This record gives sequence, C-alpha cells and structure tokens, in this order.
Amino acid sequence: MKTILAVDKNFAIGYEGNLLFHIKKDFKHFKELTTGNVVILGKNSLKSMGNKPLKNRENIILTRDKNFKLDNALIFHSKKDVLNYVKNVKKDVFVIGGAKTVELFLDEINEAYITKVFEEKKADTYLFNFEKDKNRKIKEQSEIFEEDDIKFQFVTYEKIK
Repeated sequence: MKTILAVDKNFAIGYEGNLLFHIKKDFKHFKELTTGNVVILGKNSLKSMGNKPLKNRENIILTRDKNFKLDNALIFHSKKDVLNYVKNVKKDVFVIGGAKTVELFLDEINEAYITKVFEEKKADTYLFNFEKDKNRKIKEQSEIFEEDDIKFQFVTYEKIK
C-alpha cells in the first residue's frame, strides 16, 4: 500500500477542508502515479473534491455512514473490509487522504510519495511526519522545482524492512 500527498514544511495538508496547494506539476505527478490504480479516501476528502470519484481509478470510500452511496465507487465502513478487498488487487493501492485515513492505514503503507513544499501555510490538518519515523527512509527525491513562486520537491519514503 502507498500514500501520496502534498505537505508544507510542517507536514500540514489542509485548512478548513481544502488543500493547501494547487501546483500543476504536483497534480500531474499525482495523476501519473494513481491513474489505472486504486485510491482509498475518506468521505471528507471526497467531499473536498466535489463528491466525485476520480476518473480512471478504482475509488474506495471509507466512511462510518452506513447510508452513504456513490456511483462508480466502492463504499466500505471498516479498515478490515478495505484490507480484505485490496489484498487480492493486482494494482497499486494509494491512500490519498485525509490525514485520519492515512493514519488508519499507516502500518500497511510501504511507500509514501510526498510533495514537500518549502513554505509554511496556515493549516488545521497535518499528515504523519514521515521524516521523523525511524522505520522509514528516503528512497528517492527529485530536484527542487518552482512553480508560481512555490518551491517544492518530490520525495519518496519507504518502510525499512
């Protein structure tokens, strides 16, 4: 299992239900990695994306709401049910948000594709800080990019076996 998110320098990912950054190169990177694969997200993350499943991906929505329905997505109500389903999936499985959903699957996440933005934003939602985890290391990192005066870098963390 993998995760993919953009974070500020404090591993913040959101404010009042919205993403902190809208970087075209980051969105392109996200799309390239997740298209044709499986994405897992919580209902609030889905809501922040306009309540529409992502195209060309198998969308799994995790929610406690037993009455929640959505066309073109699979709805699960427990981590156990999600894990039972994805264990037989032959595609890459990405947990794409929010922070609570990532933390729920943290033990299963072997790779984290993090877009690190070198600035601090006002935020109320923070991701697990992969840099401070003794059980993970940097697998690779890109050069530093700049778009609209925002400097960022793609960093992949992997679980140490």
